[in-house]
Formats: sequence, structure tokens, C-alpha cells
Amino acid sequence: MKKIILLFILIPILSIGQDKKCITEITYVNDKYKGCINDSGNPEGYGIMTFENNDVYVGFWKNGKREGLGKLTTNEGNIYEGNWRENIKNGKGILIKKNEDGTTTTSKGIFENNIIIEGKSVVSLNGYEIANSTISYKSYTGIVNREINLLKGPGSDYEVIKNLIPGIQLFIVSDKTVNDYYNVIDVITNEEGYVNKDYVELGKEIVVKEDTGNFKVTGVSDNPELSKVNIFNNTKVKASIKMGASNYLFSPYEKRDLNIPPGEYKIIVSSPNVIPFIEKVEFESGKNYMREYIIIKTNKN
Repeated sequence: MKKIILLFILIPILSIGQDKKCITEITYVNDKYKGCINDSGNPEGYGIMTFENNDVYVGFWKNGKREGLGKLTTNEGNIYEGNWRENIKNGKGILIKKNEDGTTTTSKGIFENNIIIEGKSVVSLNGYEIANSTISYKSYTGIVNREINLLKGPGSDYEVIKNLIPGIQLFIVSDKTVNDYYNVIDVITNEEGYVNKDYVELGKEIVVKEDTGNFKVTGVSDNPELSKVNIFNNTKVKASIKMGASNYLFSPYEKRDLNIPPGEYKIIVSSPNVIPFIEKVEFESGKNYMREYIIIKTNKN
């Protein structure tokens, strides 16, 4: 059996200096916080929260919610260290969970809505690996088979984006559901959201293009923890680029630098009236890259 060595993501520690907002100590009901706050008195920036149940979060906040890099250690000894969005595990991270049978499961990769969608999971006992698995997902076209709402999140209590009628074509981002909801993109409008899986018929699988070679190395990164990726939407239509668990919107002919942690990514490029394109690429530590996308319209309104 192979000995497991756990590598943790380094959380940048801010120097709080003389900023009084960053040395504030507040008790929210029974949760104790120390760190930066905003003008509304909510955690914002770097800070440490010790919850009533003795869970501890160390990292970044936005208006009272975990946002950005952070580490949560629960009173049961479980640990998640990585990216957050609105209190939800979202982006690159590592989850270490202690199981009732004495084993530990370590999942490392891309998380979305608290679930790992791409990466690897290792089960260990006393520090030795006893099982492992690769976690991935497939994308499909789909057709709405009954009238349904496109929602902002995976549940009926989330805000309604729009109503979808039977026959609308969808791009199913992942065949892995969250609370029985698919993450989808409306092909006509390029709006992303969630729909109940029972209201969608899966079509053909969208094949991932492996190592297309279209990402060109442009130089050395100033920060080995991050790669600067220059994306150019060289077309007259808007485009969405989903990289990991983050979705970036690009205006026509917009060029932008994205700072992301090195590693392997599945990238989904979409635009109104176009079936999304998927490619997989690995960004090496210490290198910067550039990529030009040209959107070709394939569907008609």
C-alpha cells in the first residue's frame, strides 16, 4: 500500500496593519469573529470565525459569507481548504473527511455547489491508501419535455431566471445532478441555471477536446501559485467561458487576463445560438498562457 502525503493549499495571510476594520472582534449570536468587516458590520476581507459548534473558518469573506480562499475545520475533524462562493465550496479545493469505519477520504479537484465534480478521491487507513477513484462528468445536449423554470440554483426555492417551454434546446453542463437538478445552459440565450432532471431528455454527448494545443505559453508567472491566462474573444458576439467552477462573461472582442491556480481544467465556451465547445487543458505552475476564441454560429433562431 502507498503512504499518503497530504498537500494543503496555502492560504495567503493578510497583514492587518493599523486598519481598525481588520482587528475587529464581534460576536454574532454565539459565533465569534475576528478580522475585517464592511460598513454594515459584516465580515469582509480576511478573518477568522469560530462558530457555536466549534467549527472554525480561516480565510476570506464577502458581506458575511465565505468567499474566495479559505479553510473550514469542523468539530468532527473534517477539513475543506480551497475556494468558496457564497458559503459554498466552489472551485479548486481539497476535502478531507473522516469516515465512521476509521478510514479517511481525501477528495481533491474542482468543487461546485459543495460537490466535487472533477478530480480524484483517495480512501486511506492509518495514512496508507486502500482505494482510489477518478471523478469526472459528461456533458450532453438536451430538450425540455415539459414547461419548467430555469432557476439560479439547484432547488425550487431559488430565484426563477425564466420560464422554459417544451422543445427548448439545452446544454447539460454535467450529468451529475445536485438535488436532482441539472446545471444547464439555454442554447438560444446562453443563460446558465438549473432545471429538474425529470423535465429534460438527454441527447448526444458533447465530446471533450483533449489537449487542443491552442493555449500558448507567453512567459513566466510572477506568482508560482497562479497562472495568468489571457483570453481573447475575437468575435462580434458575447461569450461565456466556464473554467473550473467559475463562469466568465466576455463582451465582443474583449481581451482579459484571468489569474487561476495551475492544474487541469475542463473549459466550456458558449455563446447564444451555439452548441458549447469543451476542451481540456493543463496549466503548468509558473507559466502564463493565452488563448483566442472565435465563435462560429451553428444554430438559427
